[in-house]
Amino acid sequence: MGNEINALVIIPAKADSTRLAGKNKRIIAGKTLVEHAICYSLNSAYTTKIIVSTEDSETSAIANNYDVDVVGRSLEYMGEREVVDVYINIFQSLKDESFTHVVGVQPDHPDRTVDLDKILEYAVNNKYDDLFTVDSSGSRNGSVRITKAEHVRSGKMSRRVGSIFDFCTNIHSEEDLKNAEKNILNRCKIK
Repeated sequence: MGNEINALVIIPAKADSTRLAGKNKRIIAGKTLVEHAICYSLNSAYTTKIIVSTEDSETSAIANNYDVDVVGRSLEYMGEREVVDVYINIFQSLKDESFTHVVGVQPDHPDRTVDLDKILEYAVNNKYDDLFTVDSSGSRNGSVRITKAEHVRSGKMSRRVGSIFDFCTNIHSEEDLKNAEKNILNRCKIK
């Protein structure tokens, strides 16, 4: 399956959050939320490029400690703008035809339970054009979104959409941070 998947990961990591200030730089289990997203992405055998998109110099400095690229995020792609617009903008600016999939990995889900490669394989095996993670209620949780590159290249998102369950915490509050850290530390004890 390896040569069927060549994934570009984009981690959108803006400085401000409307619900929890400085959320992406908050530390749980010894790492910032953006570092958890980077490490999750680096563990993928199918990922050949990881880009952190941010307007924040502190987040850039954190990301620069890893084997990732940092791309500045303009004001046009801030605020309540759809995150998919960030993915399209970055991908189209690369002009790289080799990627088969674009993967959005949001930092505010640090305690993901499903490996990225398993999600990518699931998307390919089920011939999904677009796949996103959902929570226990079946609602999109934004943890991971995988889209065939051809749809991102064209700027038109796909019609054949699937979902996969990932029991992770969507960080919106101090309590969410504590719960996610507890989940991460408990999983570390199990291994």
